[in-house]
Order: sequence, then C-alpha cells, then structure tokens
Amino acid sequence: MTYILGVNAGLGIFHDPAACLVDERGTVLAAIEEERLNRVRHSAGVKAPALAVARCLETAGITAADVDVVAVGWDEPRLSARQGVPWGFDSRRVLLGQLGFYGPRLPDVQCIAHHQAHAASAFWGSPYDQAAVLVVDGNGEDEAISIYRARRGHPLVRLACWPQVFSLGHLYEAASLWLGLGRRGAGKVMGLAAYGATWNVPDPGWLTTGPHGLISTLGTDSRQDYEATKHRWHKRVRSFAGAPGPQESAGNLAADPAAVRVATAAQATVEQVVGWLAGQAREMTGIQQLCIAGGVGLNCAANGRLPGEVYVPPVPHDSGVALGAAWSLAAPRQPSVMTAYTGGWPGPLSDGHGATPRDLDVDRVADLLADGHIIGVCRGRSEVGPRALCHRSFLASPVTSHMRERMNALKRREQWRPFGPVTHADPGLWEPAGHLERYMLGAARLTEAGAAAIPAVAHVDGTTRPQRLQAADEPFVHAVLEALSQRGHPPVLLNTSFNGPGEPLVETADHALACARRLGATALVTDDALVMTGDRAAVPG
Repeated sequence: MTYILGVNAGLGIFHDPAACLVDERGTVLAAIEEERLNRVRHSAGVKAPALAVARCLETAGITAADVDVVAVGWDEPRLSARQGVPWGFDSRRVLLGQLGFYGPRLPDVQCIAHHQAHAASAFWGSPYDQAAVLVVDGNGEDEAISIYRARRGHPLVRLACWPQVFSLGHLYEAASLWLGLGRRGAGKVMGLAAYGATWNVPDPGWLTTGPHGLISTLGTDSRQDYEATKHRWHKRVRSFAGAPGPQESAGNLAADPAAVRVATAAQATVEQVVGWLAGQAREMTGIQQLCIAGGVGLNCAANGRLPGEVYVPPVPHDSGVALGAAWSLAAPRQPSVMTAYTGGWPGPLSDGHGATPRDLDVDRVADLLADGHIIGVCRGRSEVGPRALCHRSFLASPVTSHMRERMNALKRREQWRPFGPVTHADPGLWEPAGHLERYMLGAARLTEAGAAAIPAVAHVDGTTRPQRLQAADEPFVHAVLEALSQRGHPPVLLNTSFNGPGEPLVETADHALACARRLGATALVTDDALVMTGDRAAVPG
C-alpha cells in the first residue's frame, strides 16, 4: 500500500498547521489539526505539525518509514527563491526532520501550490463528478482568489486568479482588528454584522463588481505583499469608520453603531464579491455545481446566500491544504461526500478524575436536555475543522431564548454572538441549505414557526446555521434527538463547540471532563458513560 501524508507546513504557513494521511485510492485514514494536540488555538507560528503527523501515523498503525510521499500545501521552491534561498536536498531534509522523519529511508517531498491544494480539498471530497471551484482566502503564494474547473479523472485547471490587493481575507482581518477582535476574529465579525442587517450602511467601495470586473480600491499591483496590503486595508477601514477604534468593549460591540457599521460593511462586501465570483466561476466553467475553499469559505452567511448547488468541505481554511495536498497526488475516484470525523478517539477517562460514571442511557440524557441542562459530548473520532459536529459539542435545548444567554455565559462569550441548531430530521423550521448543513457551513433563514419554536438559535437577522446529523455520524446523539421528538420536544438541539475561550475544541475525554467542570456544564457524555460534572439541581431559570 502507498501512503501519502499531506501537511500544512513550511515557509508559507502562518497558522493552522495540520496533517492528513491518505492511501493510493485517496481514502482518508486520518486528518487532524496541530491545535487539537498542542492545545494552542490556531497554532500560529508553528511551521511543522509534528504532533499531528505522529497522530496520523499512530491512527493508521504505521511508522514514518512507511510513508512514501509528503505533500506540502505550499509551493516551497517558489517561496524559498523569493527569500533568496534555493530549494534543494537540504531544504527537504530539514522540513522532513521538523515533521519527524529521519533516515535512512526518507519519503519523497512534493510541493503543491496553495490554492491548488485548497481547490483539491473542496472538489475531491464533494458529491460531484464535475464542478466549478472557487478559492477565496487571505493569500496563497501570490494570489488571493482563484477559479478552477474540476472533473473526475482529470487534473484541476485554473482559469483565473486575482492578486493580494483583491484579498477578501485581508480586508475582513482589517475589520476584525479595528473592532478589537484580533486577527482571527472573522467569525465574531460575521455575527456582529447581522445587527446592521436592516441598516442603510453606505457601500465603502473597498471592492466593487460590475461590467469591468472586480475592482479594488488598492489598485492592481500584484507585487503588494501581505504587510503592505494589510496596512493599506487598515487605513481604509479606519477612514470609513471615522475613528481609530470602537467606543465599546468587545462584550458590548452590538451597542456601538460605528462597530456594527464596520462589521456590516465588511460582511456586505464579502457577500457581494463572493456572489459575483460564484457567478463568474459558473460562467467560465459552464458548470453549475460549485465548490468553495479558502478561509473565506468559513463565512456561512455568504455561503448561505449563494444560489444553486454549493459544497464547502469541513476544512475550507488553511488546515484543509493538508487534505488537498494529499489528494493532489491520490484523489478519490468516485464522488462521495467525505466524513469530517477523521481525528483521534477520546480514550478513557484517566484514573483519579473524581467523577462517577453512570450507565449511558438515551432517555436519561434526553430528560436532562429537556429539563434545561447543558451537556458536553466527547464521543468517537474528533471532527476535522473548526465546526463542532456532535463529536466534540456542547448541547442544550433551544426552546427558550434564555438558553442563548446561559450558553454564552457558560462559554465566556460575548452575549451578542449566535448559536446554531442540530437536527436529525427535516423539522421545517428553516429553509433547507443542502450540502452546507452537513458541516454547519451555511446560514439558513428561519421560518416563522422556527423563530418561535427554537429562539435560542435564532440570530438577530432571522437566520441560523444548521447541522443535519445522519445516524451514522453520531448514533447516540441521533437517538437523543429522536427521543426528544417522541416527547413532543422539537427534534432540534443547540449545538456549539466544546471548548472555553481561546481554546481549540477538546480532543480527549480528560480534556472534555476538565473543560465541562471548569465551565459548569451539568454532564459529560463519552463513548461509554454519562458523567455528572455539576449540580443537577442548579439549573438557572
């Protein structure tokens, strides 16, 4: 058997290092992000995901000597030349050593252009035989936007690209920094933007579309690098806001008109440009099925507004190039939507944890949830990507609006931030979002009945971000949803990530128990036990 290890690693990496192991048929044997193991959110500055590599090998039951090729999701020779350092044997040996590979037998190293790896991560795990592929992120080696034509059995073909001065990722980052939410605050910006959905926010003209194509206020200079582009976007955002920063703290940004206006303008720009690019991708390829990758692919509000068939992989951001680099060398031959559950198992709770496990019973867990308790779930292999998909989730009943306040308080989050639902059926409470519901990557508008029935997952603009859970994805949670339905409860739960502020999702049962206790969840569901972690009687109104 041939083993190919894809990595987000090397000179080009800024954040989200990851590893993915596939065989010669493109079967994903393991894929995991470094942050789940080193417990540092996004692992910024880590150039080699050595822990993730080791976990992939361990999961597959092989050693480093069994790996035939390491596929890097960046064009390392091109980046090395830019730094005046030739890429050669020594460069490969250094990178392999950082990843945990030492002689005498070393794998080959293949470098895949960053956007090509993104595109591969989206198309080869999609349900399509052919698709238009749109890649939108901060930047690859040079480009910030790319369009590809993809067909099974054929190489990906790039049809168009735009340089960094057109970067939606860098623009959105500038808005996040102005808002005081940090470089990685894109999800918060998106949530805040909904508070200005009914406002008449003027178009800042940062990026515009029309008969002359895509136009950037930064011009067309393809030589602009990240630092120069970032600085210029920051100036544009400050000028539009008319102030050096918001007047309110992060926890009260929804009450700050200038902050809402900046977030709304940034989100409107993304939605307008992504919508235009989606149309361009379909027109250039003549294919209506659309795949999206790149960090901007995590913008579920923009995804949800796109017409037609849309697929976004569970790892559209930079971690996904580990998957895409591997698939660039060994792609799946048949269309099949990939599973997101490719990480490690939680393992047993260690001795001395001080908790008393109880029998794992569907009805008992359903009763706790129906009674208003918050429960953590840490079962099966962990999800790859940033969305908790019921293997590493906090779950709660969404039937009262107060649960949103409670869950935000438990997670130490800003009260203006929204949550999404998970269901196993079609409850008719929101407009269907197609494949975007598989990984919780598309916003959907709630029906009038949905807004009334599950207010805890209704955002201020009337949308929600749903997940449709299949029985094979997580049988126990699926059974709990069915049990709730039989009790007359909507077959829906509030589903959010099992972590505290600034932390990656929990990976092991011990991580989960410590987190549940620290934050104050009532109970923890593991592979084989229900562990009570809090005072069952202490359920706020």
